[in-house]
Amino acid sequence: MRKIAVIGATGMLGRPVTAALVDAGFKVTALVRDPLTAKRVLPPGTTVLAADVRDEASLRAGLEGQEGLYLSLSIAPGEREGDFHTEAQGLEHILAAARAVGIARIGYLSAMIQDSEDSDWWVLDVWRKAIARIKSSGIPYTIFYPSNFMETLPQRHIMGGALVMIGTGHYCNYWIAGRDFGHQVARAFEIAEAANREYVIQGPEPMTYEEAAFRYAKARPEPLRVVTLPLALVAALGWVSRPIQFNARMMRTVLRYPEEFRAADAWHDLGKPATTIEDFAKGA
Repeated sequence: MRKIAVIGATGMLGRPVTAALVDAGFKVTALVRDPLTAKRVLPPGTTVLAADVRDEASLRAGLEGQEGLYLSLSIAPGEREGDFHTEAQGLEHILAAARAVGIARIGYLSAMIQDSEDSDWWVLDVWRKAIARIKSSGIPYTIFYPSNFMETLPQRHIMGGALVMIGTGHYCNYWIAGRDFGHQVARAFEIAEAANREYVIQGPEPMTYEEAAFRYAKARPEPLRVVTLPLALVAALGWVSRPIQFNARMMRTVLRYPEEFRAADAWHDLGKPATTIEDFAKGA
């Protein structure tokens, strides 16, 4: 299996996986809505084709001749429960197209918190149904359930010269760098043993939410001050903004999730992550 298509390649977590697949020697094709933007941000060697998860025909055309498919999908903070979702209706189109062209393996990025006891939130329901759809698709799969990604710190928490965190964590998280995860995804496509497997994805050491923030802010070439906003305050602001409401609910679920180390199988089969939060902050 050397030809891998990626949907979601230009996203925060799609880019490092795409780069790792290219580095591992795969022939990578990114199916994107905006080819011009994708060509600017994706690594050399990536083939870029126009396709849309709302259009099954475009997906079939883009997947023709591919062997594997990696999915890095997401729900945008402003979406409502009744909207079109890439991991619901979009995933149905993707799976139909993948079956039609004979895709041999699907890799899917889910989330560790999908099994949270915070079960009345519709977003978790979308994620759980997406997992069930993939498992019942008839296509061999590898599903990844990651802890927190280090990329969220610079890309979602830096505001006005400060690292703005929301709420206080109750548990430690095994933060992982996207590039380490990318290497694990590449390895999963290289080995037959990863077919029809589910892997918990965790980084090299446990840190609380606050510890990760302070260590990252201190290690940057230009250190940042850390500001923590009460979760209740952010949740209250959600009454006037759907994206803020979404982010507050997401943070509540993340902060209350009792994460334990469960990545032994992933480390054995796919390789042990090595990037520390200081390495990531320094760009090493």
